[in-house]
Amino acid sequence: MRMIVTLALAAAAYAQQFEVVSIKPADPNEHGSSGRTTPGTFEMHNTTLKTLVRAAYALNEYQLEGGPKWLDSERFNLVAKFPQAVPRDQTLHMLQAMLADRFHLEIHRVTKTLPEFALVIAKGGPKLQEASGEDRDRQSSSQGDRMIKGRGMPVASLAEMLISAVGAPVVDRTGLTGKYTFSLAFAPLQGTPRDDEPLPTIFTVLQEQLGLKLEAIKGPVQVVVIDRAERPAEN
Repeated sequence: MRMIVTLALAAAAYAQQFEVVSIKPADPNEHGSSGRTTPGTFEMHNTTLKTLVRAAYALNEYQLEGGPKWLDSERFNLVAKFPQAVPRDQTLHMLQAMLADRFHLEIHRVTKTLPEFALVIAKGGPKLQEASGEDRDRQSSSQGDRMIKGRGMPVASLAEMLISAVGAPVVDRTGLTGKYTFSLAFAPLQGTPRDDEPLPTIFTVLQEQLGLKLEAIKGPVQVVVIDRAERPAEN
C-alpha cells in the first residue's frame, strides 16, 4: 500500500512555523526570478510551485514528478517571516508546512532506477591541479550554465557541481582524496548554441583538462511525486 505523505503532517511534527506568509500572483510582465534568505525572512519572487517544492525538499530537476499543469508556469511572489534564531534546516520544514497549508500539497516518495553518471579517471590518468597554499584551506566555488570553477575542492564536490551540467546524478568513483583547483568552460547540453563562443561539451572538457571521464550507469534515485496541489488564496 502506497503511503501518501502530506506536508500537513510535517507541520504537526515541528513546533515552529512561519510567523507571517504573503503569497501573491507575480506580475506577468516580470522577467526572471530571484530569491533570498536573510535572518528572519525567506523570499521568492516570480517563482513557480515547482521551484518552491524543489527548494523545500532540496531536489534536483530529475527528482520531482507529477503535479498540475500550472506547476511550472504560474508564478508567485512569496514573503515569509520567522524568528531570526531559527536554523536553515528548520526553515525548510517551515516551507514544507506552508506548502501543505497554502497550496494543499500532498506528495509521496518512491525510489526509481534512473540513468546517472560515474565520474572516473580517464585513460592516461588524472590531470587535476592540486590546490596549494591558502587555497587548500579556503574552499570556494561558482558555476553557471557554461562554467564550473572551484578552489581547494575535493572531487566529490566537483561531482555534485556536475549534476546541473548533465541533468542527472553524478557519483564520484575516482578514488581521489586531494583538494584541487579547476576552471571549466563548456557548451550547455541543452539550449541554443552560440556561434560567437564555440565550446566543447562538459564530457570533452573533463577528459582533456582534468583527465576524468563520465560513464553512463544506472542507480537508485529517490523521487518526490506530487499527488495534489491547489492554487493558493491570495493574501
